[in-house]
Amino acid sequence: MIETVLLTAILIVLVALYFVFGKYRRAAADDHHHDAADGVCCGRHTVCDKGYDNSNLYFDDEELDRFREREQDSYTDEEVEEFRQILYTMKEDEVDQWVKCLNTRRIALPQQIKDEIFLILQ
Repeated sequence: MIETVLLTAILIVLVALYFVFGKYRRAAADDHHHDAADGVCCGRHTVCDKGYDNSNLYFDDEELDRFREREQDSYTDEEVEEFRQILYTMKEDEVDQWVKCLNTRRIALPQQIKDEIFLILQ
């Protein structure tokens, strides 16, 4: 009887420790994810944060500002081609910054070109 109580108490302590340390590990991983100073991509997003300061980004695409707060699936084929034309005139290493800049300006990318952007970013 005493062995059963002792074994149950040990089991309860082990389960409690498992949950406490599991929560600690997840919190530590989340803290690392938000620490963009190390420049390491966490892989959780289509476009990596990498610690870019978006306030200084500028792309010569003011014509896209008219699409501010549009839904990503509401673009016509001609409007999608405008995005595509700008996309393919920039350097590959600028694409992720461009996407973040559009996001900052509340311009949703057309659904039709998201796969193309994803391929460029890889």
